[in-house]
Amino acid sequence: MGRWEFGGVAALYVLVVVMAVMVVANRHHARQLFVEYQQLEKERDVLNASWSRLTLERSTRLNQVYVERRAKRELGMNKPSSDNIRIIRE
Repeated sequence: MGRWEFGGVAALYVLVVVMAVMVVANRHHARQLFVEYQQLEKERDVLNASWSRLTLERSTRLNQVYVERRAKRELGMNKPSSDNIRIIRE
């Protein structure tokens, strides 16, 4: 085997080793990204559940019956009688 042939084989060997290391590093990075992706999916699911609860709570709190009951119970407010209601027209 000549000097140039040996140099070519050595260069190919080094290239194969470098490529193998790059493949291993790439797979490791892909696994890290996949783990991060799964964590973000879990966080998204938790946030969606929280959003659903908050939406339900908001609709409950905006319900007129709920507002009237809370006004009576916590603030001592009562609905005015029809004699005390005045309609103002501009």
